[in-house]
Amino acid sequence: MTPTRNLLAGLSASLLVLASGATATAAPINVPWSPDGSLDSEVEFVSNGSTLYGSVRTPIGEPRGAALLIPGSGPTDRNGNQAGGVTPNTLAYIADALAERGIATLRFDKVGSGRTGATGIDPSDPPGFVDGIDAAEAALEVLSQRTGFTGDDLAVLGHSEGTLTALSLKERGADFGPIGLLEPAALRFLDLLTVQIDSNLRHGVAAGQLTPEAADAERARLAETVDALRNDRPLPYPDDPSLSALGIREINAKYLTEVDAVDAREIAATLPSSTKVLLTCSEKDLNVSCDQIDGLYDALDGTDVDYAKFANSSHLLSELGPLPATQFDIYVPLPQSSEFRGVLDAWADSAFS
Repeated sequence: MTPTRNLLAGLSASLLVLASGATATAAPINVPWSPDGSLDSEVEFVSNGSTLYGSVRTPIGEPRGAALLIPGSGPTDRNGNQAGGVTPNTLAYIADALAERGIATLRFDKVGSGRTGATGIDPSDPPGFVDGIDAAEAALEVLSQRTGFTGDDLAVLGHSEGTLTALSLKERGADFGPIGLLEPAALRFLDLLTVQIDSNLRHGVAAGQLTPEAADAERARLAETVDALRNDRPLPYPDDPSLSALGIREINAKYLTEVDAVDAREIAATLPSSTKVLLTCSEKDLNVSCDQIDGLYDALDGTDVDYAKFANSSHLLSELGPLPATQFDIYVPLPQSSEFRGVLDAWADSAFS
C-alpha cells in the first residue's frame, strides 16, 4: 500500500463509519450475551422480505417502559459487535442497564450480522439506509406488541449512525416518545466523513507519512465524489483504492446517498417541545466531536434535553479512564463507561417516571 492508502485504511478500521458496504457479504457472527439468560427471549420479524432476529430483554422488577436499541453503521449485531474481533458489547451493556431500571428492550442483528446474516440478499444490490429505517420501524412494532408499551412509555435509543435511524423514525411519525442520541452523527454523513478524512490526512502530513500535495489530491478526489453522490452522478473514481477502503464504491452509492440525505439537525429542530432527549458526547470520541454535537444540541432547543459531556468514554461508550483514545480500542474488551452508565440510569428514571 502507498502511505495514503495505509492512512485511509487505518481510518476505516478505527472509525467504523463506512462499514455499511460490507452488509451484504459479511460473515454472520453471533456473540451471545446475557448475565442471566432467562432475561432474554429470541424474537424474529420480517422487513422488506428479510427475516431479522433479535433479543427482547425482560426488565428486572416492575416494568416501567420499553426501548428499542439501534446500533451504529455496518454489519453490527444485536450486542453492538462486528466480525473481526470488534466486541464492545455496546448495546448489550445498555440493555443490562435499562433492565435494572425496569425498562424492557429489543435489540436486533442488522442484515449481514448475527443470526440474521445475509441470506436472500443479492450481493450486487445491498440494502439501502431506508431499508434499515424500515427494519427499525418493524422492530419497534414488535417491541410494542410484546410489552404493551406505546407513546411516551416507549423509547428509541440510537448509537452513532443509529441516531440517524432513530431521528428518521421520529420524522416518519412512529409511535414513541423519549429518544436517545448517543455519540450521534451530528453532521450530514458525507460532511462528517470529509471532516474525519481531512483530520487523518493532516495528521499524516504532520507525521511525514505523505506530502501536502498527496493529501490535497486525496481531498480533491473525495470532494468530487461527494458532489457526484449528492447529484446522482456516477462516481468519478470508481477504482480508487483509498476511497474503496472506506466503502465509497458504486455498489454502496444508494446507501451513501440515502444516509447523507438525513440531516440530524433539521429533524431535531422539528421535535415537539415535550420530547425527552438524551444527548451525549465525549472528549475522547475519535469519530464525532463535542463541537459538532453542540450544534445538534442547539437544534434541540425547546425540547426536554439532557446533554451529557464525558471525559473518558470512547465512541463505543467504553471506559477509557485516564488512557488516551486510539484506533485499537474497538478490539479491547473494555467495560461500559461509568460516566455514561450514571447518566443513562438518571435519564431512564426521569424519562420513564
